[in-house]
Amino acid sequence: MTTPTAIRRLRHQTDLEDWREDNPHFAGTLAKGLMILQCFVTEPRPHANSELSDKLGIPRPTVTRLCQTLQALGYLDHDARLDRYFIGPAAVALGYPYVIATPLLAHIRPAMQALALSIEGAVSVGVTIDLDVIYIESMVHEQGTLMRPAVGAVRGVVETAMGRAWLGSLNAEQRRAFLARVEQARPQEIERCRAGLQASLATLAQHGFSTNYGDSGYGVHAVGVASRIPYGSRQLLFNCAVPGHRLKPKELVQRLGPRLVDLVAFAERQNSLR
Repeated sequence: MTTPTAIRRLRHQTDLEDWREDNPHFAGTLAKGLMILQCFVTEPRPHANSELSDKLGIPRPTVTRLCQTLQALGYLDHDARLDRYFIGPAAVALGYPYVIATPLLAHIRPAMQALALSIEGAVSVGVTIDLDVIYIESMVHEQGTLMRPAVGAVRGVVETAMGRAWLGSLNAEQRRAFLARVEQARPQEIERCRAGLQASLATLAQHGFSTNYGDSGYGVHAVGVASRIPYGSRQLLFNCAVPGHRLKPKELVQRLGPRLVDLVAFAERQNSLR
């Protein structure tokens, strides 16, 4: 399994310089191009060269060359009227092999969909990367949560139930180091979620699943479980979410959490048979 510090996103030119000092074989030009693509994940809207340059600390001429190259390869598209770039179809295709990397998901989709329909919410699977979780599968009820988590959606580890379940699977030293990084990189996020995170870890220790009472900011209540199913170097994380007005916290613990635990146990059994 990947350790919490094995992969870090580069957010600025200074991050890149630090990495290159410690990793002489690090491909800086490639990293800059990927940093540009990452901007469209954190802010999914069209961007101008000047915006990307200011945000990343990369000189504008370099950004221009990289964006034109990414456009030629299909990873960016350009709107000449706005003079803005937006994400291209090749970026979507690039993620497809990762989403289908295990046939296990095909076997558990019916159970996920049945649970989503039963609770009138969403049942999702994700993995961690740096300070976030990325959703790789979601089954939803038509009138489920306000923010339906589509494949590729990105949420902070500390603000999601599945991320908190993963956090609870770390040892104490790893958890402290990870939270220190969140504190430094995203102080507002950790402050907003601090009380809920501590309560969630306590629930995880007692019941085997984590909780989230609206800390993601969408009026959503959720429970999460970190499975023992490997997904490459990571592990599959499970999330079950409902609109906050539908289930009270006590009901979430008594009714929803155990059902997600059962689903994950089923998934683990299916995985062991493969």
